[in-house]
Amino acid sequence: MLRHFSFARLGLWLFVFVLSLFGRSAVAAPSVAFYYGSNPPLTTLATYDWAVVEPDALPTPPSDGKTTWFAYVSIGEVHPDRPYAKDIPMAWQAGNNAAWGGAVIDQTPAAWPQFVVDRMITPLWQRGYRAFFLDTLDAFNLIAKTDAQRRAQADGLVRVINAIKAQYPDAKLFANRGFEIMPRVHDQLVGVAFESLFQGWDASQKKYTVVSETDRQWLLGQLAPITSQYKLPVVAIDYAKPAETAAVTQKIKAQGFIPWVADPLLSTLPPAAPLAGLKPIARKVYILYNAKLAPSIMGNEILYLSTPLNYLGLVPRYIDVAGPMPDDIESGQVAGVISWLTAGQSTPAAEQWLTRVLTAHVPWVMLGNPGFDLDSGWQGRLGIQSDNGETTVADARILQQSPLLHSEAPLVPQRVGYWGWHLRAGDPWLTIGAGSRQHVPIAVTPWGGYALDPYMLVELPDFTARWLIDPVAFFQQALQLQPMPVPDVTTENGRRVFLFHIDGDGFVSKAERPGYPISGKVMTDEVLKRRALPVTASVIEGEIGPSGLYPKQSAEFEKEARAMFALPNVEVASHSYSHPFKWGLAEAGVGESYHLDIPGYVFSIQRETKDSIDYINRRLVPPGKKVAVYLWPGDCNPPSDAIAAVRKTGVVAMNGGDTLITRSQNTLTQVDAIGLYKMDELQIFAPNQNENVYTNDWTGPFYGFRRAIETFELTDLPRRYKAIDVYVHFYTASKRASLDALNQTLDWAQQQAITPLYASQYIARATSFFVDAQVARDGDAFVVHGGALRTFRLPQSLGYPDLAQSTGVAGYLDHGSERYVHLIGPDARIALQPGAPTQLSLADANGVTQSGRITPQRLELRLSAEQQNLQFSLRNAQGCTVTADGKSVPASSTDGAVTHYKLNTHAASIIAQCPR
Repeated sequence: MLRHFSFARLGLWLFVFVLSLFGRSAVAAPSVAFYYGSNPPLTTLATYDWAVVEPDALPTPPSDGKTTWFAYVSIGEVHPDRPYAKDIPMAWQAGNNAAWGGAVIDQTPAAWPQFVVDRMITPLWQRGYRAFFLDTLDAFNLIAKTDAQRRAQADGLVRVINAIKAQYPDAKLFANRGFEIMPRVHDQLVGVAFESLFQGWDASQKKYTVVSETDRQWLLGQLAPITSQYKLPVVAIDYAKPAETAAVTQKIKAQGFIPWVADPLLSTLPPAAPLAGLKPIARKVYILYNAKLAPSIMGNEILYLSTPLNYLGLVPRYIDVAGPMPDDIESGQVAGVISWLTAGQSTPAAEQWLTRVLTAHVPWVMLGNPGFDLDSGWQGRLGIQSDNGETTVADARILQQSPLLHSEAPLVPQRVGYWGWHLRAGDPWLTIGAGSRQHVPIAVTPWGGYALDPYMLVELPDFTARWLIDPVAFFQQALQLQPMPVPDVTTENGRRVFLFHIDGDGFVSKAERPGYPISGKVMTDEVLKRRALPVTASVIEGEIGPSGLYPKQSAEFEKEARAMFALPNVEVASHSYSHPFKWGLAEAGVGESYHLDIPGYVFSIQRETKDSIDYINRRLVPPGKKVAVYLWPGDCNPPSDAIAAVRKTGVVAMNGGDTLITRSQNTLTQVDAIGLYKMDELQIFAPNQNENVYTNDWTGPFYGFRRAIETFELTDLPRRYKAIDVYVHFYTASKRASLDALNQTLDWAQQQAITPLYASQYIARATSFFVDAQVARDGDAFVVHGGALRTFRLPQSLGYPDLAQSTGVAGYLDHGSERYVHLIGPDARIALQPGAPTQLSLADANGVTQSGRITPQRLELRLSAEQQNLQFSLRNAQGCTVTADGKSVPASSTDGAVTHYKLNTHAASIIAQCPR
């Protein structure tokens, strides 16, 4: 029997397919995506007409846009992890599906349809779902052995569907199989899915299977009335190895069905609808490390790799060599593999997996040490010859050095770590001599490249490190990356992204001034009310709430919090209940000293996350506002289950990351990543560190936050790695020196060319970098999907955007050696040309683009600036008429081909019309 189409327990589930008009269907079918992972790529899924998701992963579906969001509901089987599973009477659980771990439900009890409606559908309806994907409709075949039993089970299924439609007549139902009941329910469905037309997957044996001709003919017979008589869209899903996907897809198309061919784990990122038919450029990079030596990636030097990889547009996934190795290395979805190990740290499984990496022609970059002995077989594979293994030499000297090294510290030949490696093929970046021997410790090779200790990093006495290579240039070559538009989170419409966010610590602290007002009031009155800037501000419930540390003063504290959150420029955030200082220890219950000592409180992730959010929404925010952001407190190193807890509230989260580069610590090792995957949960980091670090853990000097300006400058040129993030705590308002430093930093920021955003907007863009952004080559052009991102950084070697041949592109701006391309929406086709375009376009703006279109003589854009009067600049607008909301706009200044405009409103519809 063919396995039904069940998603419930495969971990990261991902199905994507584009539906179009096929021969068996008489109506145009919608585009449909299935995604059952823990982090649904919402903006990518929103490019489809239908998106089927696991509702536990998406508690509330988006309410805007064109997409209909279907919640997955298993009717024929229920897995024990469902919240309602414990309430299903044992008498209804008629069997088990050993392969998938679910209980097979008897469909005949009279009370079962109402249970489905009340316990399974209604909670989802209350959360905003109006469409449901009904799975496991054929599971009863596991328990029904006679025709009479099968008829009784089918009758029960019909009652279930009728009950759903009776309670919710407007509900859209999408069925998986259900052939036995189709004549009686087809008019209540919007579509049908089935699996294994040509190839399937045997979950118990964990192997691909070939569908027999007999089974296929039976399927075709079942499907014939669905397509020809009922006119429903039908999706055929098969499983195949990557090399067989294209052939199986064509076979399904030839049968007239809508094809989706996938690996059994269905773990590939869905292509955005505009990229359908194109192969997205792989952006995922696996990094092998030893978790015994680095139990937490955060704070470990292994995280140094993420920043240059992010800059190159890549998404790192850290893999412990002691754990299971990824099985998608042949999928075409992996851009490369990096290993950073020391001698003996690898495992046989990792070593064997690396042979698969080489066989699949996925670039491998070896850092530090191979981690295992390179015998003659490995040396032959890698084109390396080692003359005597690792030794110590007396007279090391540099014989050759690539100009691309760009070391951050003097490159000194070392007596230790001398391997005597010779290259048979490749490009040596560094050659060391010792007597008559030679050693190449850094090289780019046909299979990738390597940088051996001690020539990759140097550790300094102050426990910081310096790169001895330019990691961006090295990884660009060693990972064999071709130039492509890179999704960029630092820039919006040509200007540097700016955000200002405040952790809740010290909101109740007494300010050192007459009357001793609390710091929250000082910050509100002297900064937030006086600055036309968006700000994301948070409070700690355990500091200000009635159940916290100061119940007698809670009324006063809450009054000031309400006044702050009522300001039009303040976005509301939670900073937890008890401010866990060390998340791992607090969660483990090692001691209650790892969070605020609130009487009677025992640490709970729900209390820290969902409950603290609910408290603010219930007691502190004005009508029309809700908590939008959760700012991680303490060491900002939450475990994956805490990240999941926040995600399930529908609130986005940020903090963590240790970007602290200054002129005295001028190294890329002090610039942290955009974010980090922890298992399958994604933590987004703050772009910059806060004043606590700049003031030596609040010991002084208390004006130290002024040095954040150094950080902002050094992360802007020669490469822009970070947005500007003015990040402080409320206690910074308790001292005159620290408050002055904050204002000086804000003054500096407001003098820059910035696009101010709220933290939630930045988090959306950063999340899209990981889960949504896609790039595909389309002839000489690129098709891109940015999700929430609206900027792609174009390597200057690719030239300029050809605006006449591009779609979805508003313009571009050069900054230093970087070229930023502005998108009108999430999708664009970027055509290229060698010279600068002469067509009218957007050069920059201090707001975001909400909509627009561009032709050679006309540009229409809806621009909106957060809390700022709108400013924008047009390129090649000489002789053109420019209006804002229908009124003529004079130019404020002109700089060559760029004309600048300033408005006295935050948002406007801009139209520029040029003579033909």
